[in-house]
Parts: sequence; C-alpha cells; structure tokens
Amino acid sequence: MSVEMKPISGLTSTEPADDALVYEYVGIRPRQVQAEIIEGPWTLKREIEVSVHDSLDGLEMVWRQLEDNGDCLPFQSYAWLSTWQRHVGRHESVTPCVVVGWDQFGNAMFILPLGIKRGLTARTLVWLGGKLCDYQGPLLAASFSRHVGIQFRRLWDDVRAMLPRHDVILLDRMPEYIGAQANPFMQVDQLALHCSAAHLTKLNGNWDDYYGRKRSSGSKKRDRQKRRKLAEFGEVELVSPDDMAGRLASFDALVEQKTRSFKRMGIANIFDRPGYLDFYRDLICNPAADDGIQISHLRCGSDIVATNWGLSFKGRYSYILASYDDRHEAARFGPGMVQLMELMKKMADTGHDEFDFSIGDDGYKEQWCEVEVPLYDHLAAASLLGRLALLPQLLMQRAKRFIKQTPLVWAWFTRLRAALAAFPKIRPASS
Repeated sequence: MSVEMKPISGLTSTEPADDALVYEYVGIRPRQVQAEIIEGPWTLKREIEVSVHDSLDGLEMVWRQLEDNGDCLPFQSYAWLSTWQRHVGRHESVTPCVVVGWDQFGNAMFILPLGIKRGLTARTLVWLGGKLCDYQGPLLAASFSRHVGIQFRRLWDDVRAMLPRHDVILLDRMPEYIGAQANPFMQVDQLALHCSAAHLTKLNGNWDDYYGRKRSSGSKKRDRQKRRKLAEFGEVELVSPDDMAGRLASFDALVEQKTRSFKRMGIANIFDRPGYLDFYRDLICNPAADDGIQISHLRCGSDIVATNWGLSFKGRYSYILASYDDRHEAARFGPGMVQLMELMKKMADTGHDEFDFSIGDDGYKEQWCEVEVPLYDHLAAASLLGRLALLPQLLMQRAKRFIKQTPLVWAWFTRLRAALAAFPKIRPASS
C-alpha cells in the first residue's frame, strides 16, 4: 500500500508549527510517512495531516471508528466499500485513492473515499462504490465542522494537488448533509442537481400512529382487502431469515423476481454486470456487515410472493431492492405493497426513526414520504484532455435530468422502453 502524508498548516492558530519531518505514528495511524507543509486557515491547530492511500487495506480500524463516532452515510461504511472494490471496482478499472485527514492526536478528522477510474482516453476522479451507492460523500468526525467548516474549499484544492493525475472530476449523488453536519462538498464550484432526488419518511417510533396519519380511510379499506385476498393462499407473514442458508435463499428469490421485472420494464439487469451478484452475496455472508444487511420476504403459505434487500444504519432503514413474483396468482393483490407496510412496521417497532426510500422519484413514494432530499453532482475538468472528455458527460447529465424531471416525457420514455422490451429479439437465421 503506498501512502503519502502531508501536514496542511493553518494560519489562524497561535500555536507554533510542528517541524515537517518523517513521522513515526502510533496506534491506528500509518507509520513512517513523508510529510511536507501546505498552508491553510484551519482552526484546530496549524496542521491537518493528510494521507492518500491506494488501497483500503490497513484502514479498517480507523474507518470503523469514524463510522461509529462520526457522521457518514450508510453506503460509505468500510464493509460496503471494501466489498465493492473487491468485486466491482476492479472490473470497472477503479483504483482507490482514499484521503484521510488526521488531527494532532492521531485521530481521523475525515475520510474521502475516492478513486481514479481509467477510461480509454481520460482518468476520472470518482467516489468509490459507483452505481451501488445511492448517496455519496465523505466520512466526518464529530468535530469536523467546528475545526474545518467553511474552509473546506481551500483544503479540497490542496488535497486535489496531492492526488494522482486525473482529467475529469465526477462526484455525484451528494446530499446536502452528512448525518448532522453540512456536507463540505456543497462548497465546491460547478454543482448541479442530480437527475433524481431521494425520498424518506419519519416513522417516529409508533407504526399505528404513523399509519393512521398516512393512509386515508379508503386506502386502509383497500389494504385490508388485499390482506384478506392474500390470506386465501395461506398465512401471510414477513420472514427475516437468521441463518445463512435462509438469507441466501431469500436473496436468490429476489434476484429471480427482479430479473423478470427488469426484463418486463426494458431495464438492463444489474445482476448481469461483472461482480454485482458477488458483491451482494459477499455482504450477506460478511459477519462485519451482518447487523446492517436486512434480508426478508413475504410468504403466503409456503410460497415467497415478494422479496426485499435493505440496509439498517444508525436508526435509518434504506429500502434498496424489492420485488414480487409476477407469475404467482397472488400478484393481483399487491404483495409488494403489503410487504412494504410489514417492513415499515417492523422498522418502527425496532427503533428506526427514518425509512429511506432512497434515490428515484417513483410515484408510489408520494404516498409515504414527506421529506425530499435533493442530490448534487460535481462535474469539472482537471486538464485540457478533461475539457474534451467533459462535454459529452455534461450533455448526458442534462438530458437525463430533463427526461426524468419532465413528467410527460418520462411517462412516454418508460412506456416506449417497456414496449421495446416486449418485442422478441431478432435471431440470426441458422445456417
């Protein structure tokens, strides 16, 4: 693992500056790393020491410590990103370029989980996790905003100068807040709204009160009718397997159901992408991620009629993958919606304050969500080559946002996509 360490010195402190020497770190910090001075107006002390790592190996202890005691998003956990890099990142030609900022006591102030993605002509600075992260951003110590805060823009300029060569910067799907703290990347230039927002709802700990507020009398009546119809096929139960074989079997049912759903809608099957299936299965089997990965299915009698794969993190449940068995007779009676309500009830009963429907402006979310979370993209050129590579990406970004944020166009697009998917594939004539 190659590491570069630079103390970034502040100008506002009255403390004397430490010498720029080779440091012998103790505890969780890297050992014997070269240092040099870069000045900046930090309030913590004269120096914030910054290291750049081309591997996640060796960072697990400090990373998990920051997860537990600081602010971060569920998709930036060590388990999530290390698993992604192992199974997906290497297929997508992404090399980690993780930046860690340290205080004078050897504690991490922030981690920027970045990577360099090699393309045919240009190299792009990206967040690790790619499309498997609904939200992107840094991990921040609880004291970050107090000690760096609005000076992050200058710090970011200095950090970028330390990074390996890159031509384009593409940091997307960033929310305005990382936990309780303002996202420091909202200070950078060239921010644009992402093509979709995210949506969540506050459960407030009591399902009965929440359900009573959210559903009209007519909706409640229809919910009861659906449950009665489903019960005709056998006992209706939300099952969360606690053994590995059961969890994997539930996931396999989800993959089968979701694959048919993607085909029906004309959407590319994510499970066909290199490493994706291994990523999900690895997380299910990973003891370090076990508490966060929530696998469940709705069973009618002995049949699995709906499935779900979610993520629990610091009192928030993220609703990531869900589907239903469109070939089962019960499909007419909304098993997916019944599963969703059972899942929301379970999360409320287990102390989750928020149910995050995550990214996407699907219409059904309006029934539940009172909070819209805007997401932002930072797309910029870092070289002359980057300026040439940037233009098609900017055009694509604007086109996607126009299509998704124009209801009439989006409805037409989704219908056309599904219609094209219904046409049989043209097969070459046999010789």
